[in-house]
Amino acid sequence: MTSPRERAERELGRVLTRLAALGPSRLSRPADGSGRARADVVRPVLQELADAAAALEGRAPRAVPVLAERALGDQLAVLGRDLLEVGDDAALGRAAAQLEDLRRSL
Repeated sequence: MTSPRERAERELGRVLTRLAALGPSRLSRPADGSGRARADVVRPVLQELADAAAALEGRAPRAVPVLAERALGDQLAVLGRDLLEVGDDAALGRAAAQLEDLRRSL
């Protein structure tokens, strides 16, 4: 059986690969029938990962800056690795589910 950490690492890698394959121009286009750009689907997940890591470290949450689409992969890599460093099984399980949902929506 896969641990929450392994699942979160796997999903993080998959989403990073997907973002790299899409590139900035496709990230600015709608992801689904909602009309929301793919980048706008990614940004809430970035915030959730940052908030989870902050809570586990006893820090106050801070807003993740909105950067250009070309920086989304870098932001995700940093925030995902931060959570992997401090996350417990519950937090990593939630992150893995969020990342899986994100990957499927892209």
